[in-house]
Amino acid sequence: MAIIKQAQRQTLGQLIGANNPIVTVPDDSQRQYAWTKKEVDVFWTDIEKFKESRESGRESSAEYFIGPVVTITADSKQGRSLLDGQQRLTTSTILIAAIRDTLWSMKSPEGISSANNIQRDYIARKSGRKEPMEYFLVLSLFDRDFFRDHIQDWNETLGECPKIEKPGRPSHRLILDAYGNFRLKIANHLQKFPDDEKRLDYLDSLRECLINGLVFVEIQTPSSGDANEVFETINSRGKDLSTVDLVRNFLMEKSRGEHEKSRVNDAWRSLLDGFDRREEIEKFLRHFWVSKHGDVKSHSLYATIRKDLSGHFDKRPQVYGVGAFSAELEGAAGRYADLINGSTGDVEFDAALSEIKAMNADALYPLLLSASGEYQYSQLQDLVKASISYYVRWTVVGRRESTLLEENVFSAAKELARGGHLGEVLSKVFGWIPDDETFKSDFLEASIPKQSQARYLLARMEQHLRNEKDIREEVVLGDGKVHVDNIYPQKPSKELKLDDHDDWVSRLGNLTLLAGKKNQSLSNLSFPEKAHMYSGSALLISSQTSIDELWDGQNGEWRLDGIKARQAQLAEYALEVWPNGSRWT
Repeated sequence: MAIIKQAQRQTLGQLIGANNPIVTVPDDSQRQYAWTKKEVDVFWTDIEKFKESRESGRESSAEYFIGPVVTITADSKQGRSLLDGQQRLTTSTILIAAIRDTLWSMKSPEGISSANNIQRDYIARKSGRKEPMEYFLVLSLFDRDFFRDHIQDWNETLGECPKIEKPGRPSHRLILDAYGNFRLKIANHLQKFPDDEKRLDYLDSLRECLINGLVFVEIQTPSSGDANEVFETINSRGKDLSTVDLVRNFLMEKSRGEHEKSRVNDAWRSLLDGFDRREEIEKFLRHFWVSKHGDVKSHSLYATIRKDLSGHFDKRPQVYGVGAFSAELEGAAGRYADLINGSTGDVEFDAALSEIKAMNADALYPLLLSASGEYQYSQLQDLVKASISYYVRWTVVGRRESTLLEENVFSAAKELARGGHLGEVLSKVFGWIPDDETFKSDFLEASIPKQSQARYLLARMEQHLRNEKDIREEVVLGDGKVHVDNIYPQKPSKELKLDDHDDWVSRLGNLTLLAGKKNQSLSNLSFPEKAHMYSGSALLISSQTSIDELWDGQNGEWRLDGIKARQAQLAEYALEVWPNGSRWT
């Protein structure tokens, strides 16, 4: 059970103000800055409501409790090490900086003086002209320099930070987004006031609410182990986005010396530098674990990792330690980034990866991650193509329960990770692919409401038609290049609307591709008005697949038989594009 020295009330000014112990996010714990626009907007709204309520004079509105922070305050250490509360303290500092910069931009003597006072009292200061800068909040190595460069190292003469370092990590961009968000919100609010006097009053009142009104409970612990236990308890009730941070804290806790801690930090640098969004890091961690151990749900991922790795790390003698796990994680992160970005360097393999991305077929990544750890990409062509056929026939067109596909794919990944032979795994994948009769039956009735999946299916069939005619141009799947068009429109005129409109509008036989971005007004034109768009299209899926059969020109109405017939025509192409397992056996 964790030891808690004390829990005491602290205002924001008491946590990060001058003459208080410096708050430091230690390098061996915590995560990088992670608040998105959603969290920043909620924070601002809460502050605004609190400010209005506080100014009403009600005693109950004098303070706004914003939550606990967990610190290590050992007697032998100067300052406070922050284990939980980084997001709130960092965001509060960013808002204070936005107030500072807004005051300075007013160019009045009072505004500039107030800006300088805010900088010295709550962000950073020098005790002497030749002394180093003293920062009241010190972030961890992942964000420390960038935060100083853009928020804390403020020049009182110029009224700005140097901003030398460019954003290189997702957290860097989020810091800039939060700052820009606050500046815009403050500017919009200041427009309500008729003169600078009122604007200065508002900014001073906002500063005072933050510094003296925001209240935390600081939970002080004597050691990192105690702090980690409190941190986990608090975050166990939070959202799953804390999983990556909890895993890192756990690895630091289990590290035997600085060398292993360094290996953990190296692995985390790879994660932060290798992915554009935090969600990708979360997804990678789960897929990495699944690729080695089989299925585990996101909500239980951390508990599973901790239990399993603790069994290894606590063994005497230790065979598999933190360093080995971190090295595996780092190596897998690089391969995973190549998989999701289609940047392996193998042209044919990358083309298949672009199909997986177009379908959002994330369930296939653990298998490919596991296989890529044992085999060259050139050896995995059959595996990736068979996996795509399986996914299309089972999930996209067949609309079958995805759980069974995931169980199969994840078990195959685990088999490869534990020394299974690629040929044996391939045979299993071939056997899972629905046969031609089943696939054709599914295809004839298929509706594809998801635009991304419909675009993928149609584009692959377009490429098939081009290959048959020896046309070498590739079909570009990217947004803005081609769009999915509902031949029988999504919003037909009242007199032409089919009785079972919803049953037919997304049928594959009613879908095609047209060049450029979708124009809704053109899409809802009557068939005679846009027939030339199909017949004159350079895309074969539109010009050579009997689209004219969908319209009865003599009676001026839509033909359901035409949709069925075109869907049957497309089904024959689909059997070739996404073959069954016998193609490879």
